[in-house]
Amino acid sequence: MRAMFLRWPAWLSVFACAVLLTAGPAGAQEKAEEPGYEEKAEALDQEIRAEGAETRRLAARAAESEGDYARILGRRAEGSATSAMSAAHSLARLVIERIEAGEDPAPWRERAVELLSSIHETSRQYIDKLAADPAFGLDTDTSEMTPADLVALEAKREDLTQRVLAIYDALLVNLELSESLDVDVAEQRAYLDEALPSGAESLSVSLEDSLGRVKRLKAQLSVLPEDADLAAGLKVAEERVTRLAGTLSHVVGLLDKLELDNAAYKEQLIAVTGAVTTDIFDIDVLQGLLSRWFGGIGDWFVDNLPQLLFSLLLFVLVIWLAMLLSRLTRRLVTEALKRSNLGLSRLLKRMIISTAANLVLLVGILFGLAQIGISVGPLLAGLGIAGFIVGFALQDTLGNFASGMMILLYRPYDVGDLIEAGGVFGKVNHMSLVNTTILTVDNQTLVMPNTKIWGDVIKNVTAQKIRRVDMVFGIGYGDDIPKAEKVLTEIIESHDMVLEDPEPVVKLHTLNESSVDFIVRPWVKTDDYWDVYWDVTRAVKMRFDEDGISIPFPQRDVHFYSGDDDSIAAIMPARIEQDQAPVEQTPAPARSKDAPEAPDAEGEDADADAGDTN
Repeated sequence: MRAMFLRWPAWLSVFACAVLLTAGPAGAQEKAEEPGYEEKAEALDQEIRAEGAETRRLAARAAESEGDYARILGRRAEGSATSAMSAAHSLARLVIERIEAGEDPAPWRERAVELLSSIHETSRQYIDKLAADPAFGLDTDTSEMTPADLVALEAKREDLTQRVLAIYDALLVNLELSESLDVDVAEQRAYLDEALPSGAESLSVSLEDSLGRVKRLKAQLSVLPEDADLAAGLKVAEERVTRLAGTLSHVVGLLDKLELDNAAYKEQLIAVTGAVTTDIFDIDVLQGLLSRWFGGIGDWFVDNLPQLLFSLLLFVLVIWLAMLLSRLTRRLVTEALKRSNLGLSRLLKRMIISTAANLVLLVGILFGLAQIGISVGPLLAGLGIAGFIVGFALQDTLGNFASGMMILLYRPYDVGDLIEAGGVFGKVNHMSLVNTTILTVDNQTLVMPNTKIWGDVIKNVTAQKIRRVDMVFGIGYGDDIPKAEKVLTEIIESHDMVLEDPEPVVKLHTLNESSVDFIVRPWVKTDDYWDVYWDVTRAVKMRFDEDGISIPFPQRDVHFYSGDDDSIAAIMPARIEQDQAPVEQTPAPARSKDAPEAPDAEGEDADADAGDTN
């Protein structure tokens, strides 16, 4: 390392000497140019001379020094040489501007041409010197290096690479300026046409080598994941790949400026970095990429097709077995629930059967995915996260789900029951964990959210096997009460659907304003409720008509008084007091007060069908 720093400043001194020796006679220019031009050219020339002298001085001191001190002096010398080069390019641009303006700055043009020629020659020598460093090539043995040594080597390579690239950039600028000054640039062009493709090829090979090293280290780490040296080496190798890709991209840009073929390198960069740029629209690059990708796919299939086919066959077999086991589980659970005496609802039974079958199928699918190399752990974690997001978004649905679970547990009704809930009366046609489908007595299908049903009073009409039919019949005050009571009792006892136990009730109930009311309360099967209600009502009307028993309308007695004013005045206070007394306003009903309203003739069939629910 020290020997290198003792040698390279000498090349900077060569450049400084070239700058100083190619100088023309200062102050020999005529003063015919535009005011300011001469001063600018003179100032740039003085800067070139000063930076050249400083370069030579620093290079000499660096050659006499050692260690870090020599390295720092060498970098300062390199900076001075770069400043001199930049000033020389500025002088050339100034001369080109004068030529484009139609003037002939001959003295300064010669000076600019000499400087550009000197820069080209000296830069070539400097690039060759940097490229000769052992750290710059691929032949450096890194097998015995520690991770720290590898990091130091990569840092040195990066430093050398960036210095070489900076010189190539300057040479390209030098070439363009020389062409503008009508200088023969065949030699310069030939050098760049040879050096840059060669450098790109070297970088491409280094990149492929580094990619291979990364692949090998990853394979080793898969076997020894706890090896710290392998992990550190992998990090260095990956950083080298990134650095080489960046350097190759820089060189590709220089090749573009020289209009040299670089499609292969662009293809390699896209394949390595994955960055899609406008270069992909280049037909050569696109063809190369497609060839590389399809070739890689073909090689992968050749290498992995037998294993892939075996894995797919195993996956299909596992899924098929899982489906068979799922069907078998469904049958076994169904049979077990039929033989059990747990008293579960139909919905809960279906839920248990479906959950058991789907669980078996899910386990089979997960096992099958594991057979084809898919990691089940991340998949389950992803499903958990997705479930959380979906649950948050479906809060209302989850509320219905919770209500459905409560309905399952407490079983206030089941499929086929006639219920009144949420302001709806009808037969339960379908149940789920989210909603309940109700068929109303007039044949309308209503889908009710479970939250609305569970949050309201639930009246299950068909929950009990028997029901009491509550009816009220009124007779006139002048009718025979025992006779009417006998007729009502005979009608009830003679009906086939009326149960003997519990015993029916026929009692005089109320002395209403217009009628004497009897309550009639027979017990019937739930399915026979409306049939008994309608039959008894019809029979009572017909028997009352046959036996001369009246069913009075609501009525009021009106009294007319005649006579002198004194007699009317004597009667009126008492009559007014009687009329102002509270009177119970209870009309005489012709049907049960507590029973639901009977449907019209059009809905009688639906009502009758609704009673057949158990």
